[in-house]
Amino acid sequence: KNILTEDQNGAINSIVVNLTWPCLVIDAMQMKFSLQVLKDSAYILVVCLLILAIIFAISFPVAKLIKLPKTKQYLTVFMLLFGNTGFIGIPVIKALYGTDAVFYAAIVELINILIFTVGILLIQLSAGANLKVGFKQFINPGLIGVIIGLVLFLLNIHLPNLIGGSIEMIGNATTPLTMFCIGFQIGGLKFKEIAGDFQVYAICFVKLLIVPVLTLLVVKLWAGDFSMLEKVLIIGFAMPVGAVASIFSQQYKGEA
Repeated sequence: KNILTEDQNGAINSIVVNLTWPCLVIDAMQMKFSLQVLKDSAYILVVCLLILAIIFAISFPVAKLIKLPKTKQYLTVFMLLFGNTGFIGIPVIKALYGTDAVFYAAIVELINILIFTVGILLIQLSAGANLKVGFKQFINPGLIGVIIGLVLFLLNIHLPNLIGGSIEMIGNATTPLTMFCIGFQIGGLKFKEIAGDFQVYAICFVKLLIVPVLTLLVVKLWAGDFSMLEKVLIIGFAMPVGAVASIFSQQYKGEA
């Protein structure tokens, strides 16, 4: 219906990346501090890093196998590494395992710190940027949001309702705004462009089947029996590609 123009969609995208997403991360990390929380967080993050290292190791061979150009290889690595653990993952986990499991899902979301560092580097490389990796490449609103959330958690500071409520409200806008941005991109494509690319199916096959099976095997070898923690990890890695892949690609002039 031409309600949005390219510039207007870019502005919405900028609001998501620079404001609502960091607020969403800060709000998700507003948990009461305890040693058990810290131990669970450390356990989940260590297992996540191990699984991500395995995924990273297979990502470039997969991208080369399906004959993607160099820039798309970086984008493929991003898509295989980072799933939609927030917008889709948390509601799915809540539906399957109840409200208590949402806490563990929020810990999985802490891996977002890699989205705002390694992830953004991959997106910039996919956009054809010649990067000299330095400290400045890692400083962005999303990472700042993670650092603020982590400091508040470790110091057991719960924001007063005036501030915390505002941050929560702004953060809650992330999902609908993200859907508008992605909808705008999809709306500009022809059906043949979406459905006719076999490389997309290959990436979906790896992301939705191979990655969760690898996660299941790693967790089985690591933990033996599946507790709520392990179930949340497996479901988290079974999620489709993160919406942030499209959002960041648009922000950094890549292939949104």
